Amino acid sequence: MINLNQIISAMHSRVNKAISPHCEMYRYARTGFASEEDTQDYYFSSGFELAKNLCGFLLEVGVEPEHVDLLDFAAGYGRITRWLVPTFKSVTVADVEQNMLAFHEQVLGIQGFLSPAKAKSLYSHPDRYDVVFVFSLFTHLPKHTWSQWLAAIFSLVRESGYLIFSTHSYEMFAELAPGKFESQHKKNFVFWEGNETNGRLQTSIYGSNVLTDEFVKRELTRLGNASHVRRYKKGEFDRFHDIYVARKIAKSRTNNSLVNVLTYPASLWRRLKGQRQH
Repeated sequence: MINLNQIISAMHSRVNKAISPHCEMYRYARTGFASEEDTQDYYFSSGFELAKNLCGFLLEVGVEPEHVDLLDFAAGYGRITRWLVPTFKSVTVADVEQNMLAFHEQVLGIQGFLSPAKAKSLYSHPDRYDVVFVFSLFTHLPKHTWSQWLAAIFSLVRESGYLIFSTHSYEMFAELAPGKFESQHKKNFVFWEGNETNGRLQTSIYGSNVLTDEFVKRELTRLGNASHVRRYKKGEFDRFHDIYVARKIAKSRTNNSLVNVLTYPASLWRRLKGQRQH
């Protein structure tokens, strides 16, 4: 079985470090660092840490990345994706602009699809994935669409597969912006209009939010077929975000060709039972 050190070695030896001049994550990071060198160091190291920790989690639960079809949803210009490409069986990306998909295809050599404007359109997407990774999307959605996107994106996960996504916690903002949310700390969800896209995306539909652990767990429960696996708090998986892991509960399981009878309608089960008696 492959180990994490081998994966890390493959990442570093095969990663493509080309940066798109259109990458908003890079331009936003550049405003906070004194030099281009410091910005690149943050850009690459933060992406690598997320990819490494994602692989570490999968290995922990007995899943080898080289056997996994992964979807990086809201991939942007590949800050994280570039580190995943050398490791996984396949990597597919999704985002809202064709330029982003073109970068992944032409520079990183992987395919993708345009994310629809409405969450419900995702249900007709033809493919499903073992792991769907969503970094820095659920941190931007208003409450009335948050649940819609969670359900739609979760529909892309194969049975027994994983959805792994990031959120902003009150604890993070207590450190980054002391006092900003003290008067609202009892609310499960707070949204405000502000993002780093410089007008590319409307702040009313893609702003910023803070939410609680209780809110996330309640929304996962509402899916009906999601098992909450783990919450990584800020600093455990990512430097600033909380990371949640949910697994899709299989509707049916087979064991030595014996089918779980709970997956069948009662009428069909009675008919099968009758056939066995003859």
